[in-house]
Amino acid sequence: MLSINHSNSISSSSSSSRYQHKNDASSSFRNIDDALASFNHMLHRKPLPCIIQFAKLLSAIVKMGQYYDVVISLSKQMELVGLSPNTYTLSIFMNCFCQLQRVDLGFSVLAKVIKLGLQPTIVTFTTLINGLCKVGEFAQAVELFDDMVARGCQPDVYTYNTIINGLCKTGETAEAAGLLKKMEEAGCQPNMVTYSTLIDSLCRDRLVNEALDIFSYMKAKDISPDIFTYTSLIQGLCNFSRWKEASALLNEMTSLNIMPDIVTFNVLVDTFCKEGKVSEALGVLKTMTEMGVEPNVVTYSSLMYGYSLWTDVVEARKLFHVMITKGCKPNIFSYNILINGYCKARRIDEAMQLFNEMILQGLTPNNVSYNTLIHGFCQLGKLREAQDLFRNMCTNGNLPDLFTYSILLDGFCKQGYLGKAFRLFRAMHSTYLKPNLVMYTILVHAMCKSGNHKDARKLFSELFVQGLQPHVQLYTTIINGLCKEGLLDEALEAFRNMEADGCPPDEISYNVIIRGLLQHKDESRALLLVGEMRDRGFVADARPCSSEVCQGKKLGTQGPFLERKIYFQIRNEKFSETF
Repeated sequence: MLSINHSNSISSSSSSSRYQHKNDASSSFRNIDDALASFNHMLHRKPLPCIIQFAKLLSAIVKMGQYYDVVISLSKQMELVGLSPNTYTLSIFMNCFCQLQRVDLGFSVLAKVIKLGLQPTIVTFTTLINGLCKVGEFAQAVELFDDMVARGCQPDVYTYNTIINGLCKTGETAEAAGLLKKMEEAGCQPNMVTYSTLIDSLCRDRLVNEALDIFSYMKAKDISPDIFTYTSLIQGLCNFSRWKEASALLNEMTSLNIMPDIVTFNVLVDTFCKEGKVSEALGVLKTMTEMGVEPNVVTYSSLMYGYSLWTDVVEARKLFHVMITKGCKPNIFSYNILINGYCKARRIDEAMQLFNEMILQGLTPNNVSYNTLIHGFCQLGKLREAQDLFRNMCTNGNLPDLFTYSILLDGFCKQGYLGKAFRLFRAMHSTYLKPNLVMYTILVHAMCKSGNHKDARKLFSELFVQGLQPHVQLYTTIINGLCKEGLLDEALEAFRNMEADGCPPDEISYNVIIRGLLQHKDESRALLLVGEMRDRGFVADARPCSSEVCQGKKLGTQGPFLERKIYFQIRNEKFSETF
């Protein structure tokens, strides 16, 4: 939201505000019909008004914000009656094409400017740069910026803001900061939008200290921060749990009569909830309502997520009803959070009721909705229902992702249906998806646990063909299986390959192979490994290898992993939608 607001301010600065005149033609128009009537009147006057009068009228229509195609149509009528365009009117037409995301036609207008022998201005180039940024062509925007400078056309603050915003959007914050320095060296003074854009990008990159430095420099230059600047910094500080500094900024902001808005409050609520501090989040909710700021769907969703972390689905559901009562319509993210809460509480029937209610409300379930419920069914051992939902997902046009397949694989393996798991794994190969390390880990662990070490080794070998690098837990599982089969030489070879593959063995790996060697009376090689192990600072464990040790959480049980990942999916989706 911060980036959108900054983009809008940059866009309006670099296009609309440049077309303002002392006698603002837009003040005489109540709507588009008035403007068109005025245009037709001017077009039939004898003699025709000068091009400047038409330009004022076109500019007024552009400011209405939605009639760009109308302006382009009017330009053609002007040419038919013999009105020759100037650089100013051509820049207006160019801006309209760019607003309609037809930058290619915007460049055709530039060609016309040159063909007519007119000189492109800073407005001309900035309009095209802004258009390229709008359609995501940031590399071309930078190239055009450099070309403009090479032509001797000095960029102004609006041009710099446009290109800095584009660089920040592509994650090239360092380049944007370098451009800020060049901007000052060229004698072009950055404004509040310049600094705020850079501060927001630094905070997103988790470089909050650098953002604070820019903030201090900005204030030293007597450039007043606005609400977006403060909100970016507060969010950046909250992400690192730097509550005191965030609170100080909030107080500083209010002391300057810059009142927090819904976005600022949502940052605080969301961060508190992610840290499990629901009571503090409720305190923020109370403050914002006392200040006359009404919570929105993002506020309620964050609070429901906070309750769900504590498996307090009852309070989350109460909040859901409060949200509806207040006239705030739940969105897909609200439903997903509550569905996940019910699944975590093992109340799958209520989760399914919410799923069906969501559809009745006209909302389309997404992959998070399906994955959460499929995982919920698998956790309860209800694999038939999970498969039915999987088929329903495919029928309704939601393509299963890697996470969907991982959930089902894990569910089949935990219930002992290795044949079904393997068939699903192979079926996925015929789709556009490529199996990942998580899937191989699930299957290899399950096969080793069932004693099918031969197929586990085959699958392990396939990892390297797929270009995947096994982690230490997977190596340890395979080594344990080899030891159980008495294939000690192969187990030692795999153990040595770990280091060569950039995956050094850990304490568990050493203990597994040492116990395997001892169980097969190979004390000499076991003692050598004990010495090597101690040289690395590890502690030898002489206890016999149990399935609990070798298959437990330290070796990567997927259940907790999958459950956490659902949370992260919901959180990230909600977060990107919010900010």
